[in-house]
Amino acid sequence: MDETTVKLSVPLSEEVIDLSSLDQQAQRHYAKPMLLFKLDHKGIRDPVIRHLQNGLSAALSETPDFASTVAPVPGSTRKELHLRINPESGASWRVVDYTNEQHKDAWPFGSFDELAARNFPFTDIPAERLVNPVFLNIPDDVRELPSLGIQLSLIDGGIVMAFCWHHTVSDARGANVLLSSWARHTRASILHGKPDDPVTPEEETRERWRLNYGTANARIAQVPDYVVDAGARSPLSAGSMHLLDREDPTQAPFNISTWYFSAEALQSLRDALGGAADSGALFTPVEAACALLWKHVSRARLLDAGGDATSLFTTRLEFRARLRPPLSGDYIGNICEPNARARMPLSEVCSVATGTSLATLASAIRTATEAVDDSTVRNYIGLINSLAAVTDLTWDYNGFPGPDFGVTDLSGLDVLRTDWGPSLGAPVCLRLAYREGGLLYLFPIDRQGGLEAQVLCEPEAADRLKADDGLTQYATLRG
Repeated sequence: MDETTVKLSVPLSEEVIDLSSLDQQAQRHYAKPMLLFKLDHKGIRDPVIRHLQNGLSAALSETPDFASTVAPVPGSTRKELHLRINPESGASWRVVDYTNEQHKDAWPFGSFDELAARNFPFTDIPAERLVNPVFLNIPDDVRELPSLGIQLSLIDGGIVMAFCWHHTVSDARGANVLLSSWARHTRASILHGKPDDPVTPEEETRERWRLNYGTANARIAQVPDYVVDAGARSPLSAGSMHLLDREDPTQAPFNISTWYFSAEALQSLRDALGGAADSGALFTPVEAACALLWKHVSRARLLDAGGDATSLFTTRLEFRARLRPPLSGDYIGNICEPNARARMPLSEVCSVATGTSLATLASAIRTATEAVDDSTVRNYIGLINSLAAVTDLTWDYNGFPGPDFGVTDLSGLDVLRTDWGPSLGAPVCLRLAYREGGLLYLFPIDRQGGLEAQVLCEPEAADRLKADDGLTQYATLRG
């Protein structure tokens, strides 16, 4: 086992990074995605490990916020956080060689190829095997937290890279900027013996202050499906300074299934739904897949569609291009709230699946996503700024096991199409070492133009999905 801190290749002086209003309100937890690489490595001393470490050092110099420490703002009465950085800052780095005799018994889950044959069922593997325990077992009295931790788990025939970052620092799009930089520098290190010189980040990629300004006198009525509730997001513990939200896992039994939509299947689904009524243009792959899964998962769950029952579709978008003026595509920070929301009668959601009924749901999803614009975001920021604490605003959704359908859409990230250089290539797939409340994750589009979807539902509903011809016509069960 190898543990260290990967520092910036070009150290920075001591600095405090102020977070925006949207960063302050972002969910306070560690996101824990994992990238899987097929590689016949030579254990912990394989040169590729050194190239990855050197590549990360250069990448952190291009995205230094990820090398910071998350800490409370001194004297704040609103539970505000900021980031601190200094010449010793960096990311936690841990390498565990499960092919080594010392750790072999801790990995009874099979080789890379054996896991691939089962479509990488990582929901069955304890997170403690894949993620540095420092990021799983946070002390109650913690006063600051690292922004980023990496664990490389070496297994026979491959590497599992757990990329663990504090969500206050940035959303997934910002984390993807770091991953793209890391891949580029790792590739250069493998090809030329050292990473390229880091490029000084453009000032506009760090202009968090632009997301501090919202509508004056904003009211909760301007942000439907959210609620102001000081107790809804409790901290990890009473003495933790609210660096992390309390975990609140569902107590209802659930099953996670993974489905694959090929590029051809997505096109076929779009064709079946036809063009949107207002424009005639085909629905996007994401709109079509979300409509299909919203309907078929809701039907499989046998939701009660009587009376005035409704289902609220929500999805996290990133709004960089929607602001006026737009933010840089490489902007580091959180810009994925408020969620896009579409509320539909459950009788409509659970009606028989036809091209027309699916198009109705896809149209509602499109309308909801297009409605989120600069003014929507400014209303949201204005409301945050008016509250006694930045964490007092939260979702008012009846998620699983309720009828509301939450989607985390990662499909727009290019992480599965990025080349990390000889030996590594592109990641084979992405998996998660955690589950949030919600029903659906859309994973990044792969090199073939397809995407995976992970669905959370009751075990008996999962069995119905597997037998649902309307779903299996377009999606292949992978596990």
